[in-house]
Amino acid sequence: MKRTLALLLLLTPIAAHAQTDDALYAAAKAEGVVNFAGALKQKETELVLKDFEKTYPGIRITYTRRSTEPMVQLIEASRLAGRLDFDVINLTEPGEMVRYKKEGVLAPTQPVPNDQLLPGTFDADGMFRAYAVTPMYGIINTDKLKPGQRPTAIADLFTPAWKGRVVVSQPSRGGTDSAALMNVADAIGADFATRAKDMDILLTRGNEAAISAVISGERPVSWGVSGYRVLDARADGSPLDIVFWKEGTAIASFYGGVMAKAPHPNAARLLDRWIMTKAVQEKLVDKDSVYSARRDVTATPAGEKPLSQLPIRFYTAADVTSRGQDLAKQFDTALGVK
Repeated sequence: MKRTLALLLLLTPIAAHAQTDDALYAAAKAEGVVNFAGALKQKETELVLKDFEKTYPGIRITYTRRSTEPMVQLIEASRLAGRLDFDVINLTEPGEMVRYKKEGVLAPTQPVPNDQLLPGTFDADGMFRAYAVTPMYGIINTDKLKPGQRPTAIADLFTPAWKGRVVVSQPSRGGTDSAALMNVADAIGADFATRAKDMDILLTRGNEAAISAVISGERPVSWGVSGYRVLDARADGSPLDIVFWKEGTAIASFYGGVMAKAPHPNAARLLDRWIMTKAVQEKLVDKDSVYSARRDVTATPAGEKPLSQLPIRFYTAADVTSRGQDLAKQFDTALGVK
C-alpha cells in the first residue's frame, strides 16, 4: 500500500493528465487539499465548489477571490518569496495568462478537447481555457433613455448626440476592457481613437464604477461592461437594459489553468477537470451569471439568449494581449490619459 501511494504521488504532469478520474482522485486524496484562486464571484462560486468536496471526500478546497490586478499581485508576491500559494488560478486578464505560459508558470492540461470549446476561449497548447465567459454588454439607463431614444449601434455613440453621455472602464487597465475596446475599433475603424477624443467620454477604474455611472444617470450609456455584473445589478432592480450592438458584442473570458509547480498537482488537475465538466459548467452559469465556453452547454444566465443567437465577437488571448493593448495605448494617448 505504501509503495502504491508513493508511486501515485510521484506521477509526472503528463502521466497525471493520462490518468483515469479514479486514479487521479486517489493521488489527489493523498494530497488532501487544493487551493483555488480566481475572479469568479466569492459566495456563489464557493457554493458550487462545495460540490467538489462532496464528490471527492477527503479533499478540502480553499477559494481566494480577487479581481485580476490584486490577484496577480498575490501570485507574484508568492513567486518572489520562493513559494506557490495556489494550485489553480483563474484570471480575466489574458495578458497575464499569456505571460505565465511563456514563463513556464502554467502546466499543460486538457480537461475537455479544444474543439468542444467556443473560439477564442482556450490556449491551443492546453495551458489555459475559459472556466466561464461573459459578454461585454452595452448598457443604457432605462429611466434616462426611453424606447426610441436609445442607441442601437456603436457608431451611434460617435455622433454629436452622444457627446458627454458615455462612460467606459479605462481600456488600458486590460482584460475585459481591452476586448470591449477591440470591438469598438472594429466597428468604427482605424480613426476610432481620434474620434473618441471629441466625445467627452468618462473613464472609470473598473467596470463596477462604469455601471454605477449608468445606474445613477451621470452617463446613461456604456459601450461594454462585464455582463455578469450587469445581470446582477438588473436583478437588484437597477434601471438597466442590455444593448446588443448591430456591429457585435465582445466576449471576455475567465481563463483558468493549473500551476506548473502546484503544491498539490494531482488535486489541481482533478479540480481543473471537474470545473470543465458539463454539469459543473451548468452550475456556474446558474450561480455566477456567466456563460459556459463549452459548446454543449445550453444553459444561459438569467434567461438570456444563447450566445449562438447573438452577434458575438470572439477575440483570442493573444489578440487581446497584442492588438488590444496597442489599441488601448492609442485610446489613452488620444484622450490625454497618462
